[in-house]
Amino acid sequence: MRTYAATAQFPDLLCFHGSPARDNEELVASTAASHWATLRDSYGVQSAWAGGHTHKPLHLPYEGWSYFNPGSVGLPYERPRERMVNVARAEYLILDHAGASWTPIFRAVLYSVEDVIRGILASDMPHARWLAGEWVGAV
Repeated sequence: MRTYAATAQFPDLLCFHGSPARDNEELVASTAASHWATLRDSYGVQSAWAGGHTHKPLHLPYEGWSYFNPGSVGLPYERPRERMVNVARAEYLILDHAGASWTPIFRAVLYSVEDVIRGILASDMPHARWLAGEWVGAV
């Protein structure tokens, strides 16, 4: 924890969890352009930003730069009906940097929901039965 940094800066890439300002901020497609401009003025003008927190894959191209969210490796939420569920897949993003542009390659790997449920139920965690019921296979 002593070496934790809220952002990781590279020459042309800024990485963070929620936003460079707050690790619990949700940056989504509907985030106001004025807010993006404020963040860029304060935290850097790299041509690519990569963030998370929303558990949803996203690519937002802007004028001369892009924002990427890889999704979630361990807890990609879905709402197939009235309630949220955890889907047994690991999402990630490969960013290919060539010249001045970034090309995103979004990936999702399905895994066994039965194995996840068995592991949860075999644990001593509180509310294991409830948590096991929150997991589904591919939606």
